Amino acid sequence: MVLTLEQIRRFLGRPLQDPYGRAYGKIVGISANLKDEVTAVGVEVGNGEFVQSPGERLSIFGDNLVLVPSWKQEAEEFRKEFDIVTRRLKALDELFSVGDIQRDVYEDLSKQHEDAINELKEKRKQILETLIQRTGVLSTQLRQLQTNLAGNKMLHASGEFDDTSYKAASEAIDVGLIRAMAEKKEVDAISSYLGKLDTATPVSVESTSPTVPSQTPAVTSPPKDVLVLHVRET
Repeated sequence: MVLTLEQIRRFLGRPLQDPYGRAYGKIVGISANLKDEVTAVGVEVGNGEFVQSPGERLSIFGDNLVLVPSWKQEAEEFRKEFDIVTRRLKALDELFSVGDIQRDVYEDLSKQHEDAINELKEKRKQILETLIQRTGVLSTQLRQLQTNLAGNKMLHASGEFDDTSYKAASEAIDVGLIRAMAEKKEVDAISSYLGKLDTATPVSVESTSPTVPSQTPAVTSPPKDVLVLHVRET
């Protein structure tokens, strides 16, 4: 859903966050079109530079304005498109099986949806590549945080770090670990979902729909109907 200027103007001068609580920077500007739809926000990032964040990736969660990661937005769009084509194929097969549509119409519509499936297969590959890269970045971050935490424990135990400094550093690392692990968990879940679509067995939408977090990761309920889509490699 596109946000309006009326909805987000109160966030001017406040931090822009990601879904896991990390701050990108301070919101210093808001751009909107003639329909009052927000097209972008200007953000002052930590190093003093300014960037533009696209309006279609903005969401409001609680009392925070959140910039959804591009990989998450792409995965959610894929899930919606996959759900739609699955439901339509199921409905098409049912209508044809009871004689409600003619064969030539059925074949034309089937061809259209096969083309859509091929496009989804290509999109899936691109998203998977992005997720693999993000997994590598997060794994490195987690390793670095764990190494820093262990080093701090050692220096504190040896008397080289005082209690106050050690506590402050440990709390910051703990928060960083929680946020990185939350994102990595969701990246892994979506990667698993997309990977299963490449198998030879039918994939249930209900059993494989990825989670979609809010401010702290929350699950978007999958469809109740179990729908099956055979994705054929070309």
